Amino acid sequence: MLAAAVLLMASLFLVWSHQLSGAVLARYADTGVFDGIPRNPDAWQVYTTADVLLALLSAALTVAALRGGRTLRGVLAVAVAIALAFVVHAAGTPPTNGVNVFEPATDRYVDPGAHAGIGVTVALVALALAAAALLLSFTSDA
Repeated sequence: MLAAAVLLMASLFLVWSHQLSGAVLARYADTGVFDGIPRNPDAWQVYTTADVLLALLSAALTVAALRGGRTLRGVLAVAVAIALAFVVHAAGTPPTNGVNVFEPATDRYVDPGAHAGIGVTVALVALALAAAALLLSFTSDA
């Protein structure tokens, strides 16, 4: 559980989204339309609340690993399941900082080509490990 907490916290500082594909960057590089938008942001740069909740979950997992009772571990099992659903969604729909560019020639918005970064993968591993540790911890209660 402690390893999961450390991994989850570390994932927040890794790249969570590659917001712009190479093709999009090449096409719009000289326009300045993407100035100020981080190319490879971490969780702190793309989320306002989810990052804090994941950090709190990491802290709670640490507490549970060191001194957590059955009730705390039960609450954490639910929290880990919710966090896991969120991170799976983030893997399938990478977060962006509102990168919306309208291309008048095609009369549509440009697809930035965003894809998930390593932070999402590390968070998935951490949450899977946390879920396994929590389930295992319930078997040791007598």
